[in-house]
Amino acid sequence: MSINNISKKPISIMKKSTISDAIRMLLNTKISRLVVVENGKHIGIITEKDIGLFLFSENTKQGLDEIPITKIMKPIEFVNQKITPENSAKIMIKKGISSLAIGEKDEVKRIFTKSDLVNYYAENITDGKKVVDFMTHDYEFTHTAAPLYKVVRKMLEKKISRLVVKNQNEEPVGIISFRDLFRIAIELGDEKDDLGYGISDQIRKGFLSKEGFGNISLAREVMTEGLITIKFNQSLSDACKLILQNNISGLVVLDGNESIAGIIGKTDITKAIAK
Repeated sequence: MSINNISKKPISIMKKSTISDAIRMLLNTKISRLVVVENGKHIGIITEKDIGLFLFSENTKQGLDEIPITKIMKPIEFVNQKITPENSAKIMIKKGISSLAIGEKDEVKRIFTKSDLVNYYAENITDGKKVVDFMTHDYEFTHTAAPLYKVVRKMLEKKISRLVVKNQNEEPVGIISFRDLFRIAIELGDEKDDLGYGISDQIRKGFLSKEGFGNISLAREVMTEGLITIKFNQSLSDACKLILQNNISGLVVLDGNESIAGIIGKTDITKAIAK
């Protein structure tokens, strides 16, 4: 099987668009990347993670609706349409990317992602591999009462797009991700100040502020409540199906005592396929 059989048509965004436009499109379509178009040609790609890492670390005074997507746009990685899912997984891991394009130069005909690899594994592989063999044992977490600026700071320092959230009893109660932060940024960014001006730039900088928004807002107010979990001894195929059913990037792995043992995500499954 080649990736051409299981890839999808890309969703594109115009080069003149802003980061605000890109975030709205990602939230509305529930996807993680967009191909950038200029004069009918595909010239680059932007991802949800790239937006998050840029958005909350950039010091510019520009608002969300002023920053061009070209500031975070990356080159498109093209491959031959006959490449196998296994070889595509190897390329993704080696280059640290999450998607490959089928086409030529400035035309992306199809796009193949880690989500497509997860779907491929769920439908085609029954090799008996277990979650425990490929899960990431170390995971990052925060607490429900943590101020937002500390949450965002940790995500930036670790270059990760999600954190497990625990309550005061050290019980996991939710997940906070860049997507959760995007929703807050857009909702508050649409508001106007007393003079009728947009405040999206103030809100964006406020995420890391100890004086304003980032200090008075807590993790529990932004997080997505509840966790999608899987047992460490379940099959990797089961993990793939759960990820796809819930349209998420990873699962919390529980050990025999129902405690968190780690995380299993799309990257872990990509590594399993690459092997």
